Amino acid sequence: MKKLFTLGPQYHGHGAVIFAWQPNGNYVASVGESQRNLFLFDRRGVQVEEVALKSAAKVIQLEWDKDGEILAILQQGEAMVMLWRHAENKLDMLELSSKDPSWLSWSKTGPHLAVGTARGNLIIYNKRTLKKQTIMGKHSKKVHCGGWHPAESIFATGSEDKTVAISTEDGDPLESMDSEPLRLKNDPSGVQFADIKGDNPGERSREKIVSIVLGEVTLLLCNLKDPQKPTELAFQPKYGTIRSYSWFGDGYLVIGFSQGYIVIISSQMREISEELSSVKYHRNSLDTLCCSKAAGKIASAGDDGIKIISMKDWSEVKGEKIAIRPEAKVTQMHWSEDGELLSFGTEAGWVYCYLAKLTALSATCNTRLAYLTSLREMTVIEGANENGNKVVLTADVEPAFVALGPNHLATGMNNRIWFYSCTDQATASCVNEQEYIGSVESISLNSTHACVLIEGRVYLHQIDRNSGDGKTTIFPRKEDDKTITCATIVGNFLIYAHSNGRLQYYSLVDAQEVNEYKHSNGIRKCYPNHEGTRVALIDTSGTAFLYNPVNDDCISIPDFPVTADRILWDTSDSTIFVACDQLNLYTFVYSQVEVGGGAVRCLGTVELGPDSDLQIEAGPTPLAHGMNGVLVVDGNVICQSSSGTLSQQRLRSHELATGGGAPHITDATERQKGCFLQALGLNRFPLAFKIGLLLKQKDLWMAMGRRCLECLDVSWAKKAYRQAPAPGMVMYLDRVQSVEDKQLLSGHVAALLGQFAKARQYFLQSCCPEAALDMHCDFLQWEQALSLAQTLAQHRLPFIYLKSALQLEGKGQYEQALSHYELAVHHVTGQRPEHEASCKAGIAKTSIRLGDLPRGMKVAVELKDAAVCRDCAQVLAKMRQYVEAAQLYEAAGAYDQAASLYILDLNFEAAAPLMSKIHTPKLHLQYAKAKESRGAYREAIVAYERARDLDSVVRLSLDTLNEPQKAFQLVRETRLTSGAERVAEYCRKNGNISGAVEFLLLAKNDQEAFQLAERQDEMAIFEAGLGDNGTRDQHKAIAKYYEQRNLLANAAKHYALCEEYPMALKLFLKAGEKEIDRAIEVVGKARSDALTHTLIDYLMGETDNVPKDANYVYRLHKALGNYMQAAGTALIIAKQEQEMGNYKQAHQLLFRTYQDLKSQKLALPQELWRRLMILHSYVIVKRLVKVGDHASAAIMLVRVAKNIQQFPAHIVPILTSVVIECQRAKMPGESYQYACTLMKPEYRPQVSEQYKKKIENIVRKPPPDEDKKETNEASLPCMYCNFSFPESQLDCLNCKNISPFCIASGMRMLRDDWSNCPSCNFPARRSVFVEIAKATGQCPMCDATINAADITLVSDPSSQINYYKSLFQAAENSTTPQP
Repeated sequence: MKKLFTLGPQYHGHGAVIFAWQPNGNYVASVGESQRNLFLFDRRGVQVEEVALKSAAKVIQLEWDKDGEILAILQQGEAMVMLWRHAENKLDMLELSSKDPSWLSWSKTGPHLAVGTARGNLIIYNKRTLKKQTIMGKHSKKVHCGGWHPAESIFATGSEDKTVAISTEDGDPLESMDSEPLRLKNDPSGVQFADIKGDNPGERSREKIVSIVLGEVTLLLCNLKDPQKPTELAFQPKYGTIRSYSWFGDGYLVIGFSQGYIVIISSQMREISEELSSVKYHRNSLDTLCCSKAAGKIASAGDDGIKIISMKDWSEVKGEKIAIRPEAKVTQMHWSEDGELLSFGTEAGWVYCYLAKLTALSATCNTRLAYLTSLREMTVIEGANENGNKVVLTADVEPAFVALGPNHLATGMNNRIWFYSCTDQATASCVNEQEYIGSVESISLNSTHACVLIEGRVYLHQIDRNSGDGKTTIFPRKEDDKTITCATIVGNFLIYAHSNGRLQYYSLVDAQEVNEYKHSNGIRKCYPNHEGTRVALIDTSGTAFLYNPVNDDCISIPDFPVTADRILWDTSDSTIFVACDQLNLYTFVYSQVEVGGGAVRCLGTVELGPDSDLQIEAGPTPLAHGMNGVLVVDGNVICQSSSGTLSQQRLRSHELATGGGAPHITDATERQKGCFLQALGLNRFPLAFKIGLLLKQKDLWMAMGRRCLECLDVSWAKKAYRQAPAPGMVMYLDRVQSVEDKQLLSGHVAALLGQFAKARQYFLQSCCPEAALDMHCDFLQWEQALSLAQTLAQHRLPFIYLKSALQLEGKGQYEQALSHYELAVHHVTGQRPEHEASCKAGIAKTSIRLGDLPRGMKVAVELKDAAVCRDCAQVLAKMRQYVEAAQLYEAAGAYDQAASLYILDLNFEAAAPLMSKIHTPKLHLQYAKAKESRGAYREAIVAYERARDLDSVVRLSLDTLNEPQKAFQLVRETRLTSGAERVAEYCRKNGNISGAVEFLLLAKNDQEAFQLAERQDEMAIFEAGLGDNGTRDQHKAIAKYYEQRNLLANAAKHYALCEEYPMALKLFLKAGEKEIDRAIEVVGKARSDALTHTLIDYLMGETDNVPKDANYVYRLHKALGNYMQAAGTALIIAKQEQEMGNYKQAHQLLFRTYQDLKSQKLALPQELWRRLMILHSYVIVKRLVKVGDHASAAIMLVRVAKNIQQFPAHIVPILTSVVIECQRAKMPGESYQYACTLMKPEYRPQVSEQYKKKIENIVRKPPPDEDKKETNEASLPCMYCNFSFPESQLDCLNCKNISPFCIASGMRMLRDDWSNCPSCNFPARRSVFVEIAKATGQCPMCDATINAADITLVSDPSSQINYYKSLFQAAENSTTPQP
């Protein structure tokens, strides 16, 4: 509580003081004990009047009349009552006949003053008529207490004769009292009246109760219906005596006791025996108490000060305790009617006045707040920062209303307003005082102007009297029009509303009306936001709306409380406003852009729905008791308490949105999730996105995406769906993001959210209403699409009729489908063959289904569409119209189905032409059986063949057509088991034993076939039929069969096949030299040393003294896998063949050996390789000559001549060729050298006569010395070390590596001209190899046929070069190379 003023001993002296407040609370009169002067003070404690009394006698009573005009003063021992008239500042004497007044009291409802005397008489004075009326004998002794009824003109008086009399304003006894006073046991005191609710709930009338304290111990309750039967209430002795009590509520009493207890009881008979509360609030004693219904509090004075008790829960309000000096005992307490002022006097001459409750008076301008901090003190602060920069102003009067502008503060009362500058404390002063012709209802300010609402009219004028022309503009302009209900000024606009529903904007800059909106009902209040761009309206029906002056959009505010008395806009978020009532705050969020338009929703609890949708349940934020919301800043509500202090309260909708609030949520993730959902509810998508990145929950991202879509914020929706991830949604939003028409975009979003009815509505309201038609088409809602297409897009009717017909046909509604097909054709414009074809196809199918077969078939055939004919045929087949169905199948080229239906209908004549076109065996089989049954065996056999029923073909060929060879051929080709048995039986019956054996084997009847072959000596046939599929037992049996008949080679062959190798070898050797090769093969398979030695002994002639050909030894080594030994043998054989002149055979043998060693990855003997090279050089000479390459041919022959000892059988012919070719190749030195050799005695006789003379001439005419030198061949780099030497030389003189030779030219291989034979893979120079291949078509090495186009250049022969290098090195080191 805030102390307003104190009145000390300078006025009252040091004795007890008595005071009385004027009923309206404007003035207080006080007088001290034994003081002659009475003082009058205003509400600020400023002395107004000083009244000199007639004597210094103790004043025992001061009381104002109900109007506050006259103050009655009763002094002890004085014979008169003094009346001080406030308005006239005049003190009158009320003369009394009895000269002994002892008590007085003014009526609460009338002009009467009741005065009691020491003799028990009553005087009633009427201040209006100035008449006095004396009632004698009311009591027998002194009247010392009493009181008037608060609402009726009756009063009660108590006397020392222990009676209480209840009288009317005329002094007559109450009718129910029977002119007899109420007689009591003890002295009465503290008489009070109360109206309470009766005990009978059905009665509406209230009962009048008189309460009297008896002997300071008990409380007597007397019901005026039956005053002679009062109820006496006694209390616990520990409470002490009754010091004070008061009525409150509906029949409740608060009673203070001397021991510091305060007891709460009810006067209802059913509750009267129980104490509702009993608490000792004071340590030792209680002096007095008073109760304020307006403030809802009790003030209690005791030895430890004055305590304030809340009537809400009977708890002490600790912060409002008033400490007083212990010696200053409180003698009197008073609480004003409005609960604002609490006054008390002490016996030490002090009167204190505290501000207990302030009228919640405040005003805001953006974030600035002006509020009442004392009776006439106004404080202007920024937001709720009370400790920051503030401006404190003292008003000229106690304000009844207040307004705040950017630079000014206005306060006023009744018809006067004071304007103050409030930009800072230094310049705070009154700049204008304005008086109006009526009572001010409301006022609003901007930086320069004020608008004042008075009796339905608005007065607009400048604030500062020294600026402008001082002109006042009155709205409305018509003098007799007084219909304005509310007005406010925002920025440069005056906004006011009428009782007829008109809301108008007046521009202060243009001095004219700029906007007008007509509401359906009268507007009671309007609350614009801080920019004036949105206005919240409350109409006469109590419904709230939000008006947008930009587009004249006015939308209803859902869940708006009917109890709300004002609306506050959030100063930091123009989309948030709060509706306030006495108990709650209701938060609303406005979305200007949402699906279908703007929307307002009431916020509260925000949860996530099962489909990731945001579920917002409207819920208020409870207000703390005694608080009033005055300003909202980013979800913080600044509240003003009744005592004038400010506090902050967080809105429920914002408690998590900034990370604070909600202490009951301890889990960090849950707190973040709640913050995320509240941010979505407030449409704060950037904040929600930031939190979502931390949570990483798909359902939250989906919820954000959905909410963003509801607000048509496609960019944020895309970001959310990307995080989810939901690529389909992102792709769809990419397509619609560029849509500018909000209704069209709303339609797309509504459809996306499943709100198809709304989507249709929005599409139709958009710039592209045809989108609604597209939506129905997408959903296959053809009926709705047709209705829209009739008006929106008639050019699309053919397509929609077609789609509708297809759908109807699928549902089985064929008649309507046919109608739509026909309409689809009828409405088509231009050439649209595909559309017409589809329609006619539908007409064909539906006509057939409806029984109009001729029309349907005709249309289907005319279309010449196989698919349509096939579909119609299927329909006809289901209808069992087989012939018609077959005809359409035939027209569609579906011959299988057509033939099947013809056969099913036994119409073979129609089926016959189709059988050649059919590939389904089943149909051919059906047809074949039908033909066979009718004796048409030739046609049947053809059908059986097509059906792949070969058994039936064999059967008819043998049994009916007598064409066995056809059956034989078929069984041999197909190896048909069942057919083979039938043929074998046929052969047996006809004496064809070989055929029987053959077909028994094909029938898998091997045993019977063997027995038959054995009996009839047809084993060769059995052996041929068995082929490679015989078992060991079968081959053994065959071997024994041949052995018995001395066919040793045959027997040995089958012994080998059944792996009895010793017996096989024995019989092969016994058979003679012609079977040696097969004997070698047996030994190679057996891998037996004993068998190997046996064969070697045979080959060496140790068994018969006849050595065999060395080739057999070579073959044996190969068969045994001894390739190195085979190579050695091959080298020996090749030498022999070379000596005999069989150069081709020697070449082939060495080539095969080379290939064998290479395949086995074995080392290549250099002797073998060099002999192969020399032989190959000789072999390719003819090919080189053939292509005209005499130089290379000569070089090859020179290479052979240098190794002529390897060709002893043809020395002379070879040397002759060398001489001739060297002559041709212009190599005179070599030609002369070898010509001289030929002329030696041992060779000369053998020289051919054809060349002898020419050779003699060469010898006779030697070439010059310079020509005798060896021919200068081309020197080319080594493939290993790049050292250059003649190309015919293979051994590098530098690196000692051997280079491979070219099989085409015989020269050294070159890295950049490398190719390989496609057959033997030998290397060759590609340039030469291609020419040789073109000339001969063969590989010079392997004689395989070669196409020149197949010879490819090897770009990087490094791997082959490395292989040959390792091959020759391995040969030198006798190790195995790794190619």
